Parts: sequence; C-alpha cells; structure tokens
Amino acid sequence: MPTIYCPSCESQMPDNSKYCGRCGMFLNSKSERLERLCSDFAWMWRRSWGGFVSGFAGWIVVFIINRMVNQDMSPMMNNLFSGMICGVFLGTAGGILEESGYKAFYGGLLGTIGGGLGGILNIPITGIFQQYEGMFPLPILVTWAIGGAFIGATSGAIEKDRKKIIAGALFGMVGGALGGYLGSVFYGSVQFEFAPKGWFASRMVEGLSGGLVGAILWFFVGFIEKFYIFRRREDPKLDIKVCDYCGTKNSLRSWYCGSCGRVLQTAAPRQKVVVTPFGGIERIINALRFMSWLFGVTGVITTPTIFIIFLMQDVFLAFISVVFSILITYLMIVGFRFLADMLSCLIKLSTPERGKTGAA
Repeated sequence: MPTIYCPSCESQMPDNSKYCGRCGMFLNSKSERLERLCSDFAWMWRRSWGGFVSGFAGWIVVFIINRMVNQDMSPMMNNLFSGMICGVFLGTAGGILEESGYKAFYGGLLGTIGGGLGGILNIPITGIFQQYEGMFPLPILVTWAIGGAFIGATSGAIEKDRKKIIAGALFGMVGGALGGYLGSVFYGSVQFEFAPKGWFASRMVEGLSGGLVGAILWFFVGFIEKFYIFRRREDPKLDIKVCDYCGTKNSLRSWYCGSCGRVLQTAAPRQKVVVTPFGGIERIINALRFMSWLFGVTGVITTPTIFIIFLMQDVFLAFISVVFSILITYLMIVGFRFLADMLSCLIKLSTPERGKTGAA
C-alpha cells in the first residue's frame, strides 16, 4: 500500500490518511512538501557538515606543515603547497560522505588543481590590493572561488554532463568565494580581538576558519547537487531501475547502470527505502565512518610530506616518522571503523527483518 511520511514525527501512514496516527498532525500535499523540504535540507546540512570537518582538519594540517617548512620555501611554493593540501581535504568531502573511493579520488584531484591554482594567484592579487585598507580578505576570496569551482564541478564530471559541470562549478565558485571571505574575516578578527597565544587555541582558530570555508562551500555545492545534478524522475511504482540507454535492469540502490555506466534517470520514492527506528544511531555510524575515511585521507597526505621534510635533515628520522605516521593512521582508521561496525551489528540484531527487506 502507498504510504506517506509525517513531517512532524516521521511516522509512516497509509497514503489516504488525513492525520498522523502518532502525533495527530494533518497530512496532505502541503505537509508532504514540508516533509520533502526538511529531508532535502537535512541532506544539504550533512554535506555542509562534512565540508566543515574536512576543512577543519585540512587547515590544521596545512598550518602545522607550513610552520615546519616555511623557512625553506618561497612564498609562491608555500601558497601552492597550502592550496593543494586544503583543496585535497575539501575536494574529498563528497566522496567520503558517500564512502566512494572513486569520487573521493576524483574530487581530491580536482580540489588539488583548483586549490593550487588559487594559491598561485593569491600572491599577485595580494600585491595589487594590499595597499587598500579593508581589502585583505579579497585574495582568499579569489583563491577559494577558483578552488570551489573545481570542487563543485566534480559531481557533474562524474555524471558526464556538461550543463551539470557548469552548474556545479558556478555554485562551487560562489560557495568558495563566500566561504573564503568569511573564513578570512573570522581568522583576522579573532587574531585582532583575542590574539590567541597557546598552541591549542591557535590550532582551533585555524581549524574553525577552514571549517567555515568548507561548510559554506559544500552547502552551495550540496544545494545544486540535490536540486539539479542528482535530480531524478521519482516513480512511486518503481520496483527496479531500468537504464534509459541500454535497457539493463538495476537494483533500487543503484545510481549508475552496471552495464554501461550511464546515470540512471529514475529514483525510488522514500517509501521504498528501508527505514529503521534507529535514525540517531545510524547518523553516529555515518559520522564514525566519515572520520575513518578522513583519517585515511589525512594519512595519505601527511605521510609522504613528513618523509620529505625529515629526509632533508636525517634519513633514519624520516623512515621512523613514516612508520609512526602509518601506524597511527591505520589505528585511527580501524578504530573508527570498528565502532561504526559494532553499532551496525547492534541495529541488525534489533531489526532482523531489515536484511530481508533491503535485499528485495
């Protein structure tokens, strides 16, 4: 029987119900649109939150590394290096959220290119506007407008659609520019007003400024992804997804055709998706998996960087540092994944019928 979700308590009711049987809220086309709006906003919020965490980690890492090698690098190389590292962290956020190594790699690659290009252009722009008071955030704005354009184009590029690439790049540019501006203003204001002295306080300010860049960038990217790039035809009677190009049948969970790799243009309604009463625990599980992936990205970036830095000083120290970096990274990846899997097992034990329903 077709069902409808209550936007107030998320209870599932028969499609012809006028009121929710659990909380008494009226159910009609307006309440259904409200429920869909809440669901869409929650999706964009998760995207934005992932960008915040990635930006927070990326900015802390790049500031720490910069302090280790700053005396040996030219300003141009320093900006290029910083932009590339921050771009990797921001670019991989979408792939990490979807637990897709392919998308994380693609986004990280484009983020590296965009961040590096923006970092290089930061120096001449700073030279042009440094004499104008109040224009200090402009170079960072331009840097992350460029980086955001590359990151925003990722989903459209994966879907192989030129219009979606352009739309994603434009929204990424706006989100990156706004995020870069606000992040720069936040960092400068905190330094001016509070002048944090301690190591922890300084890292928190740096991380929060990067988190602000990532959150705003990915909110804009998430918006265009939700309402245009990832938009599909919803069919309430859909039981299997058929590719429009080659006619291959795919499961309801598929986004891409398993035969030709093209984007599947139909989407299953929410009523077809298995929902458990453990929404809060599932969000914690997703957060733990995100952290596991993020530590993996951090390890991939920091391990070779640490090796190169210490190799210039002591070969033995360089190898020891790499070993410790790999061990710590692996420990954090496995630790967060273990916690996520343990909570997943608890949910499966509490809902034994879920596996049967999801496999249908």
